[in-house]
Amino acid sequence: MKKQEVGRIFSLCFALAAIAPPMPSIAAPKTTIQVHSQAPAAGMPTPSEAEFIQRVNAERTKRGLNALTLDPVLMETARAHSRDMGERDYFSHHSPAPAPKTPMLRYVKDLESCGGSEPDTILVGENIYYCSVYTKDFGVKYGHQSLMESPAHRANILEPRFQKVGVGIYIDPIGQFYVTEMFLRDTPSSS
Repeated sequence: MKKQEVGRIFSLCFALAAIAPPMPSIAAPKTTIQVHSQAPAAGMPTPSEAEFIQRVNAERTKRGLNALTLDPVLMETARAHSRDMGERDYFSHHSPAPAPKTPMLRYVKDLESCGGSEPDTILVGENIYYCSVYTKDFGVKYGHQSLMESPAHRANILEPRFQKVGVGIYIDPIGQFYVTEMFLRDTPSSS
């Protein structure tokens, strides 16, 4: 890949991660690549998802914050949102699906569907990232770097009240890379 093309790809990835208001995704030229799906056990991260979590926790511990623990329900909720963005061709925290639209409502629905009960208090944060092409050079490392360079996304990563994390990655058939990072603080119900 030529240096100029690499620069354009990085600029597109960075620009999309740094946008504060939800913006529709920009369609990349259609080229076909072979995507190898990783099929982890439910709630367990793929190697790329685990690397995002490791990078988040490295940023937190470097600043004296608690490392976040993996939450299997958050993992599945984040994966479903990344897949939904890729399959419906949008880039937003709010799904165009009839319901549930917001990160918190998606998490509560998934928690209840696996037998959990809704906590008394819940704080949910979400970062999303999109890149028009997934390669070794433009994957997790640049995705995380782009999120850290955006003040709103960085604030979610470094929010001291968060306790748990889940990351979901979806790579569509033409190589577009969708990432959802979800962060959680919950207080169990007293009943």
